[in-house]
Amino acid sequence: MNKTWLAVIGRAIDSEQELFPLNQTWQAIHQEYNIGLTQAKKLLLTHQDKQELRELVNKISGIDLQQVAPSEFIGMQREQVLTVAVDEKLAGQSVKKNRLAIKSLPGRALKLNGEHYRLPENSHCDMALERIGSVEHQSIWIIENYRCFDQLGAIKLDESAALIEPLVIFRGDHVYQGGTVLSLIEKLQLPVWVMGDLDPKGLSIAQSYPNFAGLIAPDMAVLENYFNDSGKANHKLYEKQLAGCRRALSDTRYSIIQACWQLMKQHQAGIVQEHWLVGNTTLKMHPA
Repeated sequence: MNKTWLAVIGRAIDSEQELFPLNQTWQAIHQEYNIGLTQAKKLLLTHQDKQELRELVNKISGIDLQQVAPSEFIGMQREQVLTVAVDEKLAGQSVKKNRLAIKSLPGRALKLNGEHYRLPENSHCDMALERIGSVEHQSIWIIENYRCFDQLGAIKLDESAALIEPLVIFRGDHVYQGGTVLSLIEKLQLPVWVMGDLDPKGLSIAQSYPNFAGLIAPDMAVLENYFNDSGKANHKLYEKQLAGCRRALSDTRYSIIQACWQLMKQHQAGIVQEHWLVGNTTLKMHPA
């Protein structure tokens, strides 16, 4: 019995009405348990039917709908759900909510809360935002692609970039949420450098960060070669993202965003950052 079924049943039990629209969910419930009576495009649920549904929910899921409403699960963690139900996956809170994937540059220490940690190669620290009290790093690097984040040691960095010790953060999927990354940026108030896809959406996201300091990307002459290479220039990305990003990029106040945007418009293409993992490309820090 999934969350949708529980929510529909819970609302019906709390309602004084007896007729409910025979939508797809109610059709499935009625077909599965044969409770209620169909009347044209309606489902009739008597007081006895509702009591039978309440007992059924309690038997299957362990939930007493007289004590807890399905809507309350939205704010619960999995272990909290287990106090009122048998299925922990009914929890509304993501397992990774308010957690971050963080690391240092390869060979450097991760400096958190007054401690220095040495992480194995191709690893990171999974940590709750609330547990990060202080950092000794002088800047933040945000990497939008997990493969580049994980394999950071395989990416060749310019000497000026390799000399600094940033706090490196992954931001790019629904597991480690962008809102949590933003909260950390606002908490630490450090310069933010971004290594992302060089496409309209990537540029738009990069310049939206508070304290945006610049991009981590190849030299502009090298980028020009990438855009001229039919095996690397991705025209579909540009076409897909153009409408949603054109205005923000045209109005940008950052010179590095302007320069990359001009290249993209000229070639009508974008470049994904996985290219930095192959070949001999060196990334440098381009100030905003």
